Amino acid sequence: MKKFWYSIYIPFLISSCSGDIDKVITTDLQAEGNEIFGVSLALEESLFFAFQTFEDFKKIDTIPLPGCPEIIVNEVEKKVTLEFSAESQCDTNKNLSRSGKINIKYINTNVLETITRIEYEDYKVKGYVIEGKRDFKQIRSLTNPNRRTESFENILIINETGSSTKLKGEAVFNLVYENQVLKEFTSSGSVEGRNITGRPIKMTQTSPKRYIVSCLKSGFVLPGQGTETWQIFRNETQAVSHNVVYEQETDCIKKMTITLQDGRVMVFRQ
Repeated sequence: MKKFWYSIYIPFLISSCSGDIDKVITTDLQAEGNEIFGVSLALEESLFFAFQTFEDFKKIDTIPLPGCPEIIVNEVEKKVTLEFSAESQCDTNKNLSRSGKINIKYINTNVLETITRIEYEDYKVKGYVIEGKRDFKQIRSLTNPNRRTESFENILIINETGSSTKLKGEAVFNLVYENQVLKEFTSSGSVEGRNITGRPIKMTQTSPKRYIVSCLKSGFVLPGQGTETWQIFRNETQAVSHNVVYEQETDCIKKMTITLQDGRVMVFRQ
């Protein structure tokens, strides 16, 4: 399974849109669906790295990591650099090609709070360039020790034509461990910003997304379940809505179904 692919379906009966929204739909909705897929892929693919501790990277081997990066550990700065090569022949890089660097900084803000900061450096995944930084915060707590919160601003995702999506967002993650080994996690959150045409865009999760770590390690980064609503605004009060459903088909193969505002359905698999 070395490629993403998608299909688009047109239902036999599609009810027409009502009201003035018909008059302001001038953008190709299918292009918006493709943008949603690209943005989702860019935001999902590095989550696995955010939940590895500094000690994990000190003792880990390159091979088990998605993309098989070179690992550079700086104990003085408490920083890990993952350097990816598009020429890598490892299996996980075939499933999802990466190049460039991800810098991971471990910051102790106080005795109860730590931040894992991901910074992208000349980084590209599946043809998408990602720029910016993301903060994952852990509050030391006896009641919920496996909870993480994420926040980011000004993440830039640039597609192969040079057009960019700019986003800010926040999320809450709940990590599940077995014998002190991370097995899976769930997320709930939202993002907003502007899309490739300059229009306001907003995503709201309507049910949690679930990720299996063994699949992430194999280069399959889409969640196996979860739902979202993406809104793209035509003006201050009118928006079109596209609904996303994530499902697991077989083993680690995931399906992302996007139902566009006009009823057409786009299906992506990885």
